[in-house]
Amino acid sequence: MKTAVLLPVYNPDAKFLRLVEELNRRGFKVVAVNDGSLERCDEFFKRAAVYADVIGYKINKGKGYALKRGFEYIGNNLSDEVDYIVTADSDGQHAIEDIERVAHLTRKTDGIVLGMRDLSEKIPIKSRIGNDMSKIVYTIVTGVYLRDNQSGLRGFPTRLCMWLQDIPGNKYEYELNVLATAHKEGMKVTGIDIKTIYENNNKNTHFRPIKDTIRIQKSLWAYGLISALLYTLYTLTVSVIVWFGIPHFYYWLIGIYVWVTAMHAVLNVFSAGIRHRQKISVIYYITCSIKYCIATLIMLLFYYQGWFMFLGGVLSLIVILVLSYVFGRSGILGKV
Repeated sequence: MKTAVLLPVYNPDAKFLRLVEELNRRGFKVVAVNDGSLERCDEFFKRAAVYADVIGYKINKGKGYALKRGFEYIGNNLSDEVDYIVTADSDGQHAIEDIERVAHLTRKTDGIVLGMRDLSEKIPIKSRIGNDMSKIVYTIVTGVYLRDNQSGLRGFPTRLCMWLQDIPGNKYEYELNVLATAHKEGMKVTGIDIKTIYENNNKNTHFRPIKDTIRIQKSLWAYGLISALLYTLYTLTVSVIVWFGIPHFYYWLIGIYVWVTAMHAVLNVFSAGIRHRQKISVIYYITCSIKYCIATLIMLLFYYQGWFMFLGGVLSLIVILVLSYVFGRSGILGKV
């Protein structure tokens, strides 16, 4: 059984042809998806068809859409021939040796593999903006720290083709959605170090730093919406109870505190389990309890000092976000 290399392609150049030819020579089944490239690129795809299965459509729809169409094609037409899939960029961003290493590890683990670059190196500003923001938000939202969550070099078992097609997103946010959904559903993601390559200082990238970064962040925050609502509801409720001096408000605080932390534990087990769910759910519960405890102490401080409670609530939310990142960055909830 072969491993397929899936290449989403938009306006390729000669590097695409060299990549396809070399992958074919090394025994990979290559599937290239023409994501609505310009007509001047038709010759590249005709020549690539000698070494790869080339599919596509006339209107550019985004990298995520191209990947999903590739997964659909492999699942429907190559499932008897291909056991594993490696997704890679077609513009020289990924070394052939790294593609082979990801393929080998995917076969070995029979799970999801993520190629991770060393982003501590000097990288183009376009890539730095998106990578840094997504690392912070991803850690806050999922509780899992990923050193590089935007790498397009990944491995998947072919049996996940239907699952991969169902994940939302048609552009760059799709790849982050794949990781967030995998962690949310308790699927293991194995990381592997790969080379950091930016051809021509990444001047030919189709990534738009502002527009695509906003799209990615919106998609990420959607995964943490329930948690964010619980935190906000808690701070608002506590602020109202304390501000208006409701009788026996300490009992109210205890009751609300137990309820929201319990809701987070349930959310973790049934929706946001990361890995080894029962073990992680306990840690997740403890970290949630710590965050709520500190937030409550801040609001009580504002109350007893006679300070504006609204500011206390806002500060509490900020502290919760910071602690969420700190706990995630420490790796106690999962690290790849």
